[in-house]
Amino acid sequence: MKRAFTVLELIFVIIILGVLATIALPKFDSSKDEAELSKALNNLKTLINDINVYALKNDSLAKISTMSNVSGVENVDLSLAYSDVGFKVGDDEKCISLVFVEKSDFVLMGISSNSSVKSAIEAVANGGDIQNLENADFTSTSKSKTCVLLSKNENFKALSSRTYVILGSMN
Repeated sequence: MKRAFTVLELIFVIIILGVLATIALPKFDSSKDEAELSKALNNLKTLINDINVYALKNDSLAKISTMSNVSGVENVDLSLAYSDVGFKVGDDEKCISLVFVEKSDFVLMGISSNSSVKSAIEAVANGGDIQNLENADFTSTSKSKTCVLLSKNENFKALSSRTYVILGSMN
């Protein structure tokens, strides 16, 4: 004789599955954010390295797609003019930007997460104190949770609190 589940047993199973889902889903969401954050940091490090290597080999800059195959980067032609290059993180198309500043003897690059960091990068290019950049608040003004998490990450701060001389030399 086959015995079927009672309605009460089915309700208990549904309640238990609901409790497990309630516990598991937030952890899944935070794991997704951590994965996106890790991906963004690795892409940013790779992009900085690719631009430096290209500039060293060619003594010039080109389109971003020519210098690197990192995804999520705005494809700007830096051989024509220096500008801010958008960097996508999560669902934010321009979470951070690579700021290129051209001077007569060098081209400087910095990583900006907000307007005050961009100003600090430009000040360093104009001979200002690097301490202002190192002590800047890197917190992004983006509405993207992943972008804000990235801007508060210590590894991101380590990359962003310095500038990179891409071409020439700072005297």
